[in-house]
Amino acid sequence: MTTIPAFSTVRGSSATRPLRDPLTIGLFVLAFLAHAVLLFVVIPKISSRLRPSYNQDVYTDGYNQLAMNLVDGNGYRMYPDTAKTLMREPGYPLFLAGIFYVFGNSFTAVKLANMLMAFAAAGLMVYLLRKLFSHALMILGPPLLFLFHPAILIAESRGGIEILYTLFLLLFMCTLYVAIRSNRIWHYVLSGGVLGSTLLVRSVPILFPVLVLGYLVVFERQEKVLVHLRNVALMIVAMTFVISPWIIRNYALTRKFVPTASVLGVSAQTGEYILTHHASNNRRVDTEAAAERNELARQLGYPFKEGYYQCFYSSVDELRFSDYLFHRVENDYRESPKLFLRIVLTNLGYFWVGGKTEDSIDMNLAVQLPFLILAAIGIVWFARTNRLNVVAPMILLILYSEAVCAPILAQARYSVPIIPYLTVLACIPLLAIQRMLANRPVDTELTSRD
Repeated sequence: MTTIPAFSTVRGSSATRPLRDPLTIGLFVLAFLAHAVLLFVVIPKISSRLRPSYNQDVYTDGYNQLAMNLVDGNGYRMYPDTAKTLMREPGYPLFLAGIFYVFGNSFTAVKLANMLMAFAAAGLMVYLLRKLFSHALMILGPPLLFLFHPAILIAESRGGIEILYTLFLLLFMCTLYVAIRSNRIWHYVLSGGVLGSTLLVRSVPILFPVLVLGYLVVFERQEKVLVHLRNVALMIVAMTFVISPWIIRNYALTRKFVPTASVLGVSAQTGEYILTHHASNNRRVDTEAAAERNELARQLGYPFKEGYYQCFYSSVDELRFSDYLFHRVENDYRESPKLFLRIVLTNLGYFWVGGKTEDSIDMNLAVQLPFLILAAIGIVWFARTNRLNVVAPMILLILYSEAVCAPILAQARYSVPIIPYLTVLACIPLLAIQRMLANRPVDTELTSRD
């Protein structure tokens, strides 16, 4: 059994041939048509059954309010009369505002944009997988699994952040692999810039460069540690430069350093409330958590508009209330470490299957469990064949994303942006089955190399 060299020596020229095949082109054209039928015909037909569980054909988390206020010239705020907000990163509201400006408040245009972004993400997957693998199934299989994953289709049917964030995260992963392979400074700078753009859509991976450094030290030993430190430092500088306008704007409003969004306290309070209260009428109790937040804001004397998200008339009050909620939850966990452990362990599962109803949790489990089992088998195979470095950045991103959510709040939709990497790992057992049927070993001609 051969051992793959470090990723910096891996090439993908041998993997370009499948994309030139007319059958491959026809396959993706057929996939596009089938995808469109599912998104615009099938899902709307069954929407009355799906909506209680998945909220398709609606906008989520107030992004449309932010976008419409931008279009109307009211600035970046939830309501025309409330303060400028830090509650959401600006990437998706700006994108949505562009759609509203051109097409009006057309949900069809939003769904079409989501579908086009999903196929752009699939294209990035093909680009990356061509550099990693030489087998057609490993190049074309994961993008097709991604496109027809039920969670992706549901995400495309909503006015939410998931598909845009998935696209930017994939673009970052592609530039990261290019930087690792070339070991050139400007490639790390470019990757950091793309990561900064990703943070403007969703700020979850802001600390991921730390894990990038760990990967480089462990798997790219042909370079000195100081070189890796330099490269990651430049990545962080570029990332910070891109998000600096958002940081400066937030500081001007609050006199606080806020590189992300101001919903940490809301998320922490919601996560604790959901897992310490029983559901009623088959529904989870996140709306009751919102009612508790409204009551707490009233008790603290803040002027605000009530709702699932409390919208304040002062940006400073918004940030203070979020800090208050976070420290309140933090104190609860300090007083009861067992409660904190319960929250973390539960959220590790909810990250993949958590939903609004018991039925949605069951359906999520039925969809995700086979992928998780196949992905676990794939990880074991990469480890046993000394090829773990090929997929280590993807695995680290999966683990990092789940670890960020586990102490705070986890729902199945948070796992949508890492489905591309899950499908890559899940395809290895499928390839093994195909190779066994063809009476050929799975190890041969799998990983692209010089």
